Amino acid sequence: MSNLNMLDKITLVDTLSIANRLGEGIIWDVRQQCVFWTDIVGKHFYRWDFSGTLVAFACPERLCAFGLTDEQDWFIAAFESGFAFFNPASQQIQWLSKVEADLPYTRMNDGKVDRQGRFWAGSMIEDETIDASTLPLNKQASLYRLQANGEAQTIFDGISISNGLCFSPDSKTMYFADSAKQRVWRSDYNVIDAEPGPREPLFNTYNNAFPDGSCIDNEGYLWNAQWGSACVKRYSPSGKLNFTLPIQCQQPSCVSFGGPNLNHLFVTSAADGLQSNDGELHKNDGAVFIYHTPFQGLAEPLCTSPKR
Repeated sequence: MSNLNMLDKITLVDTLSIANRLGEGIIWDVRQQCVFWTDIVGKHFYRWDFSGTLVAFACPERLCAFGLTDEQDWFIAAFESGFAFFNPASQQIQWLSKVEADLPYTRMNDGKVDRQGRFWAGSMIEDETIDASTLPLNKQASLYRLQANGEAQTIFDGISISNGLCFSPDSKTMYFADSAKQRVWRSDYNVIDAEPGPREPLFNTYNNAFPDGSCIDNEGYLWNAQWGSACVKRYSPSGKLNFTLPIQCQQPSCVSFGGPNLNHLFVTSAADGLQSNDGELHKNDGAVFIYHTPFQGLAEPLCTSPKR
């Protein structure tokens, strides 16, 4: 089906004009029928449902990634300095492990719960004056998996900006991006010991398109928000571009399927770093976009390891 025909079948049904500085990490909770996301730079955590109710909670520090748990009010979280359980409504936080305290130029970034209930998150070099290639691999950013005891185990190092983490429907493949390198990789994934195999290039992005947050639909296709390019792209499991969805903002940042039938696509975006003197051009920067699509996503798994 052509890109034009695909566009005819996707409808923008709502735009939440909340001007997030760095909207990220959006996921749908099928139990509560609502969507959650974080504004990393704005230090707020959001909840929205189709009744139109929007609730914002303050965060104790920058909340970079999170996952659902079997306790609806508690989330597994990757804050800027490490991992914790977080209850936004009560503002309770239970720290599990801090990471990279010796690397003042990094913070945590993208993360995801795998289909076996384990939480993964990676860090990023946020100091733009630092050339990652000049640093030893273990002094760059890393990808971590939380162990059952709450300790963070390093899985990959030598990273500039961890992003795009997601898992195939059958859990046999893990996808991972380094935004700064403009590349997305795939790895064979061993679900028993939670170990990814060697990374193989899946696709590259070019020019002002940087791979950001990703999700997987029920056909095993990868949807990737491409920062700086005003679009979301859908790729086959072999890395072939299938479809491009234009987004009415310059910096789309993360994607997720949700809604009662998991056929709505939610897209976060960021206003940070953009000129705001042109109201029409930038009116949707930092918004959350909601599309009705002919595609269907997968229910977000719950984090069961570690348990609170």
